Amino acid sequence: MNFIRSIIEIPVFILVIVLAAINNDFAKFSLKPFNIDISVSVSVLMIVLFFLGYFIGRVDGYMAGAPLRSKLREEKKAHKALNKQHEKLTSNFSHLQQNFEHLKVSVPNEQKTPFKTKIANMFKFKKD
Repeated sequence: MNFIRSIIEIPVFILVIVLAAINNDFAKFSLKPFNIDISVSVSVLMIVLFFLGYFIGRVDGYMAGAPLRSKLREEKKAHKALNKQHEKLTSNFSHLQQNFEHLKVSVPNEQKTPFKTKIANMFKFKKD
């Protein structure tokens, strides 16, 4: 995004500087309530007003992005908390796996009854 912005900004800056260099006339401003007359070069006035508008626009863009940056900070905090919780759960799970392996080793393996025997036992009557 900065690349595209610079592609647009650089020609506009050059255009404003060229237009300011071409206009060497003076403009006279009078501030009525104070009875002050000011003579300013049009080229200086153009450059100053252009850069003033540019910086006001940049500040406005920065302020417009404030809610997004705030939301991003909240999401980063939530992400960090979830990562801590995930690490804790992972360590608990690995501990449970170790306990399970220990129990598997300590309990002798019982012989499995075949499926055919299980089915046959279902239909036998139990004697009390």
